[in-house]
Amino acid sequence: MTITRWYRTALNVGNILGSIVSRKFASRPRDRVVVRRDVPWTGSILEALEPRIALAASTTTGLYALADAAASQAPRPALLARIEKVAAAAYVWGLPAEFMYRFANYNELVTAPVNTLAYSMEPAAWNNAATNAGDSSVLYINAELNLTRGALVYTIPPTNADYQVTQIFDNFINVVSDPGTRTVPSNAPESYLLVGPRSPYAHRKNVTLRGFTFPVVTLDTNRGEMLVRLLADTLAANGSPTSVENTYNTLAKNFTLNTLRQFQANGNQPVAPKSYGLMTPTAEQLQRAQRWQNTPTNAVAFFKQVGQSLRLNPLPNRLTGMGGTPVSSLPAYLTPQATARRLYFVPSAGQRSTLALFRSIGLTSTGFRIPRGWGPAELDALQQGFENGKNAVQAKLKTPPTSATNYWSYINHDFGTYPNTPSGYQYRAVGVIAGGFPNLPIDGLYAPTFTNSSTLAPLNGNNTYAITFTLPQAGYASYPVTGIEPPLALNAGGSPIGFWSLTLYQPDSSEAAAPFLSQASVLNTAYSTAATPVLSIDTTANTITIPASNLGALSASTPIMFGAGAGAYGLTPDAPYYIASMPVLSDGNATFQISAQWKQDLSSNGVPIQYSGGPNGIVTLSTPLSASTPLDLGVIQPVSQLGSTQIEDGQLKANDGSVPGFPAGSYTIWLSPTLPNGVPATNWIPTPSTAYLQSIYGDSTTLNTTIEPMIRMYDAQPGDMPPSILPLPPGGNYPDGLPSSYLFPPLVQIS
Repeated sequence: MTITRWYRTALNVGNILGSIVSRKFASRPRDRVVVRRDVPWTGSILEALEPRIALAASTTTGLYALADAAASQAPRPALLARIEKVAAAAYVWGLPAEFMYRFANYNELVTAPVNTLAYSMEPAAWNNAATNAGDSSVLYINAELNLTRGALVYTIPPTNADYQVTQIFDNFINVVSDPGTRTVPSNAPESYLLVGPRSPYAHRKNVTLRGFTFPVVTLDTNRGEMLVRLLADTLAANGSPTSVENTYNTLAKNFTLNTLRQFQANGNQPVAPKSYGLMTPTAEQLQRAQRWQNTPTNAVAFFKQVGQSLRLNPLPNRLTGMGGTPVSSLPAYLTPQATARRLYFVPSAGQRSTLALFRSIGLTSTGFRIPRGWGPAELDALQQGFENGKNAVQAKLKTPPTSATNYWSYINHDFGTYPNTPSGYQYRAVGVIAGGFPNLPIDGLYAPTFTNSSTLAPLNGNNTYAITFTLPQAGYASYPVTGIEPPLALNAGGSPIGFWSLTLYQPDSSEAAAPFLSQASVLNTAYSTAATPVLSIDTTANTITIPASNLGALSASTPIMFGAGAGAYGLTPDAPYYIASMPVLSDGNATFQISAQWKQDLSSNGVPIQYSGGPNGIVTLSTPLSASTPLDLGVIQPVSQLGSTQIEDGQLKANDGSVPGFPAGSYTIWLSPTLPNGVPATNWIPTPSTAYLQSIYGDSTTLNTTIEPMIRMYDAQPGDMPPSILPLPPGGNYPDGLPSSYLFPPLVQIS
C-alpha cells in the first residue's frame, strides 16, 4: 500500500469517527456549543470554546483576542458578552466567504456571466470598475467560476514570451493554482481541466479524455475566482509594441475558457468567444448590482451572506482533491497549503471545528438563522460584535510599521494561502480589505505605506513626497540592501522576468472596494498626446465630433485633452476634460458633449468612490470649428503608477546628480498635488489635495486627502539570491530579525 493510499484509509476512518462524534455533538439540547465554565472570558474565546484550536491561539495573537482589543470595555452580562465575542470572531473568519459570494453576484450583473472570461482593454483607473485595489500596471482578465455545472477547459498562451500569472482562488481566497511564467515556463500553449471537488477527476494530476491529456486543476470549493495579470506598459502610446492595445490583441485574446464539451466538439481545440468586450449592463442590472457593491453594515445581512456562501460551498476535508499527496510530487502549478511539510491537503481543509464555534450565533454550514428566543438585546450584541470584528481587521491592516522596514507594511510570506489558525484567519481577512485577491508573495508582493516615517502621521495628498531608487551594485558587503531598484528574478538571458511599480491609492475603511485610484491622476498629461483631429463643433448642441476609430473605446467619464489650438475655442490646452455621456456613433464618427469636471460620489469618509458619479456641468462651445485653426484631441492616460516598465521604455527620467540626496543614475518618483519645480512631469504621480477636491465638491463638504502609496513586485528575486524581498533562507549570515535582505527605500516628505 502506498503512503497516499494508507493515508487516505486512515483519514477515512478518522472521518467516520468524526461524523459519529459530530452527530452526538449536534444532538445536544438547543444544538448549541457547550461552553467550558472553567475558562475565564477575559482570555481568548478560542480557549473557552475549542481546546484544539486554542493550541494555535494566545491572548495576544489569537483571533478572538484581536476582537477583544477592539471591543467596548463596558461590562456586559455573560450571554451578551459571549455573543459579541463569537460574532467578532465569526466576522473575521467569514469575511472571505462573504466577499466571494457578494463579488460574484456583482460581477455576474455588470461584468460577465459565470464561467466566462471578462477581457478588459482598459487598465485599472479611477473611472472603471477594475478589481479591488486594481493595479494600473497590468491588464486583467477575470472570471467567476462555478464548477457544479461540469468541467471547464482553461487555455493559456505560451508563458515565456510575455509575463503572465493566473491565480485561481477558492471560496476563502486561498490560491489553489497559479499557472504562469514562473511556475510553467513554456513556448507552447497549454489547456488545463478545471474541476470541482466532486468531480471524478478531482484526485488526478492529469487525465486523458478522447485522446487529449489535460493537467488537472481541482478547486476545493464549488465556486471560486480566476484572476489573470498580464504585463503591459499602460502608459505607452497606442501603436507601441508594449502598449495596452498591442498586449490586449496579441496576448490577452489568446486566453480562453470553455466547457469541456465545447473544447472536445472543436477537435480538442479552444473556442474563441463571440465577443471580447465586457458586457454592457442594463439600467435594471446596475440597479440590482448596487446591493452587492459593498459589505452590509448590518450584522444579520452580513451573516446571511456568509451563510449562503457556505451553503453553496461545503467546506472541504483532508480527502478533497489530491489530499494526502506528497508535496514533492505536486505539479508546479498547484499551490501547497500554507502549512505544507510532507503531504498536500487542499488549502481550505481543516475549518470545520472553527465553523462549529459559530453555531451559538446561528451560523452553520447550512446558512445563518437568528437563534430561537433572541430579542433586541441579543441582536444588539451581535451587531456590536460584528463592528468589533471590522475594527479589529482594520487595526490589523494598519498596524504601525517600524524603521525595520522603512515604514513599509509588507508580508513576504503567509499570503495567498492561509493556515487554518487564528493568525491565518486574521491575515486572509486583512487580504480581503487590502484588495480582495492577494497573490502568493513569490508571484506578486504588495507593500503599502500609511504613515510618514517615525511620526506615524497619515500620509496627506496636500504634501509632497519622494521615493528614490538607486542602481544595483555588483556586490554587497552587508545586508539589508536598501534603496536599490526592487530586485526581480532573471531569465536565462539575464533580463527581469517580472516588473515592479508604485501605485497611489486613497484608502477608505467604509467601502469594500477600497482603496481607490484617484481621479487626480488625470492631472499629469505627460504620457498623453492630442493627435486626433476634431471634425466639427456644434455650438447649438455643445457637441464635438471626432473619428471614433482613432481613440478606441470612448464612454462617459473618459478623460480627454486638447492640443495647442484649444485657446481659439475657449478651451485650455493640455488640461483634463471629460466626455459627459456615452458618445453617439454614426458613420465611423463619435459625437459628444464635454465637462470640465467629473464629480464622483463621496463615501461617508469623504473619499471619492472609484467608478461613480457624473459630469459637473457641460462646457459651452461658442466657436465653430475653423479650417484655418485646427483642433486636436486625445485621451488622457492617467498617471496613477510609475515603475520599471517606464524605466525600460526610457520614459522615467534618471537624476543627473546635481541635487544632493538624488545621486546620478537614480530614479525618483514624486507624489504631490502639483508638479514640483525642476521635476520631469514623467516622474510625477499627482495626489488629491484639498484645493483640487474643493474645486469639484465645494468647501462645505467633508473631504478626505489621505493617501496610500503601494509598491508591487511581480516575480521577485528568490530569497536565497540576495538581495531579495522574499524570506531569508535558513543558515545565512544575516542580522537577527531581518525580514529580508532587501528593503524598499523610505518615502520622504519634501518641505
